[in-house]
Amino acid sequence: MKLNGSAWKFMQEDISTDLIRGKAWSHLPPQEQGAHCLEEVDATFAAQAQPGDFIVAGKNFGCGSSTAAHVAVIGLGIGAVIAESLGKLFVTNAASAGLWAVSCPGIIAFTNAGDKLELDTASWQVRNLSTGQLIAAKPLPTFLCEMIELGGEKNYLRARLARESAG
Repeated sequence: MKLNGSAWKFMQEDISTDLIRGKAWSHLPPQEQGAHCLEEVDATFAAQAQPGDFIVAGKNFGCGSSTAAHVAVIGLGIGAVIAESLGKLFVTNAASAGLWAVSCPGIIAFTNAGDKLELDTASWQVRNLSTGQLIAAKPLPTFLCEMIELGGEKNYLRARLARESAG
């Protein structure tokens, strides 16, 4: 699968789930949560980001609690989160909701804000379409890829149960 989008660069390390989406907004529908996505880090981000854009972040993005901050990212229409490294709970929560969250060491130096990127989940490479350069991302486990491609955990479980009952 290939995803394309513009890069929103967040160089700060340790962007926690509480910074991705404040707990005060957790009761709102996903699109309204998206309007508050990363507002404490960049107050203009949610208003300017376009569906399909990428969050490019530093080390330990999504650290902290198991807060469902990925809902705000999805509500905003972000195509993928590509970070130097990611919190483990954030990765699994994102995958269970159908959001690509990919570790890619070196992505901060590789990307400028606004660059056009392509994430290829078959080859696990990120291509900077603005510069023509490639960088390797860390592959996700196969079952998480299938889960994301099917749109999340519920669809993945339905498909798995259907396969098991068919044969």
